[in-house]
Amino acid sequence: MANWHQFENRDYMVAALKSAISKRLREAIASGRRASWAVSGGSTPAPLFAAMQNEPLAWQDIDVALVDERWVPFDHSRSNEAFVVGALKNGNAAPVQVTGMKTDDATAMQAVKLVNQRYNALAQPFDSVLLGVGADGHTASLFPGAEGLDPAFDVNADTCVALTAIRSGVTGDELDRMSLSANAIACSPHVAVMITGAAKKQVLEEALQPNSSLPVGRLNKMKNFDVYWAP
Repeated sequence: MANWHQFENRDYMVAALKSAISKRLREAIASGRRASWAVSGGSTPAPLFAAMQNEPLAWQDIDVALVDERWVPFDHSRSNEAFVVGALKNGNAAPVQVTGMKTDDATAMQAVKLVNQRYNALAQPFDSVLLGVGADGHTASLFPGAEGLDPAFDVNADTCVALTAIRSGVTGDELDRMSLSANAIACSPHVAVMITGAAKKQVLEEALQPNSSLPVGRLNKMKNFDVYWAP
C-alpha cells in the first residue's frame, strides 16, 4: 500500500517534500559518495524545485537525472530536461549536474544503449525518485497500453527503456518516450509521488485498487511509495 501524506495546502506539502528529499541526499553525501535524485518535469514539481534551490546542500556532489523524456530537442517547449534545468539549476543548486535522456538519435529506441550508459554511471539505485501521476494513471512515461510497457515492468529491465505511447489528450503529439523502468524506480529507497487537486487524488486512489492495471498501480505493487497530496 502507498503511504499517504496529506496537507492543508501546497506550501506545507512542498516543505515536507523538501525536508524528506534533502535528508536522503545529505545521507548519501555523508556516506562519502555522490548523491543521485531522479525527478519529473511538469508544473506540479515547479514549486518544489524553487524551494530546493535555496537548500544548503553540497549541490556539487549531487546528480539530478530525468525520470522520463519526450523525444524532443532541448529547445522544445515540452522538453523535461530544459524545464528541470531552468527550474532547479539556480541559487544554491546552480552547481548541480543534470543528466538528460535526449540524444541525437532519431528515436528513443535507437538511443537506449547510450542512455543506459549515461544513467549507469550515476549512483544506483537513486537515493530519491520524484514522480507525478497523469489523468490516465501513467507515471514517468509508463503509459497505459504503450508499446514497450510490459518490458518496462520486467524486473530484469535496464535502467532506462523506450516506449511509444498511444496518442491521447494526456500525451499530446510526443509519443516517442524514454523512461526509467519500473524496476529502476522500485529499487530506490525513497519514491515520492507528488500530486495536487481532487481529480488526481481520485485517479491515484482508483489506480491503487487491487484489481487496477493502471501503470502507477502496477508500480505500487512493486514499491510501497510515499504519496504527497494537497488540494
